[in-house]
Amino acid sequence: MIKILQFVIPKNKYTLCLVNPEKKDIFNLYIRYSGILNGPSKRHIECEPTVMMTDRLFGESYAILDENHEWDNNQSYLYETLYVSDDGVILQKYYRNLLKNVQTLNSHSLFTTPIWEIEETDYEIIDPEEIIRIVFKDIYAKEAPADSSSYRELLNKSVLFEHFFEDLYVEMDRFYKGDQCFSREKWDFAQILQSNYHVQFVQSEGSDIILSNCSGIMKKLKLSKEQMAEYFIKFLN
Repeated sequence: MIKILQFVIPKNKYTLCLVNPEKKDIFNLYIRYSGILNGPSKRHIECEPTVMMTDRLFGESYAILDENHEWDNNQSYLYETLYVSDDGVILQKYYRNLLKNVQTLNSHSLFTTPIWEIEETDYEIIDPEEIIRIVFKDIYAKEAPADSSSYRELLNKSVLFEHFFEDLYVEMDRFYKGDQCFSREKWDFAQILQSNYHVQFVQSEGSDIILSNCSGIMKKLKLSKEQMAEYFIKFLN
């Protein structure tokens, strides 16, 4: 089985690479990794984490994340990725216990030299409905609801969800009063709701906010207008 994403270290350069061996692109990719130093007293000291985001990682490609990634026997690392795919929102976690649990691959479709593959420790699919339910709890809110138990559960899974929701609300605001405020997508979505589901909108700020937020969700979660309409009917109608 081909893994969705792989963290690898080419043995000739010791760079940290994130590999997408599948043919399908993935979107809204968030990456976080942090080192753990093993001191003389055997205490673990966690280093400041590195967090980054990219809109897309193309299929059958890889990204170099760190040109001088520590690889010596005194350093362990935790890695996380959060991204959107056809299956939903995917959270993957990895752990490198010094160099004790890495697997050596002498051949790989994207590398010409041997690599170390870092062990995956967790893989979870989050249904887009979970994200949408949190937003729809207060469709007029400007930020994620801190009092939502569902939102806090996601944060407990990974701090990357905090970054994901921050960017989601920025995206929704772009359709409301930003550079996408006159986007045709909002009105096309409203037309689908009116034609197929007999939802009536009045010209108001509230209607604009709702349509803008639905448009931002569609863009962030890579949903079709028809999929978004089903969620709208389920949660808002």
